[in-house]
Amino acid sequence: MWFLFIVGLLCGYFMIAWTPAVEPFVLVTFLTDMIFDPMKTFFALVSFFIGFISNAILIRAATWHTLQAWRKEPTNRKEQFLSYSVLLTFFILATIDVKKTAIFFLFSFVYGMMSMSVYKEREN
Repeated sequence: MWFLFIVGLLCGYFMIAWTPAVEPFVLVTFLTDMIFDPMKTFFALVSFFIGFISNAILIRAATWHTLQAWRKEPTNRKEQFLSYSVLLTFFILATIDVKKTAIFFLFSFVYGMMSMSVYKEREN
């Protein structure tokens, strides 16, 4: 779980750092910046993908442990604490760039919730 926390945090940071900052946001300028720097764009996309998968796993585990605690079932306390570390990841990334972190969080949350049934079947 610590590995997922570190990977999610680092990939989120690199995604934010390597994605062009366009203020105020103009789609044409944003796409032009991405097209004219393909290596940075590629690494930003790879970081985004790896990071949101890592954070989705932590979100899914945190949700599962919360449901287990709600039903008063025994849980692994260390794993439960580490899965909640995903909140710290998003807090740290939000101090850097709120908009990109919000998009990153939404993708992670949606994917984590979509894979919840698979995780539930694996645990049983």
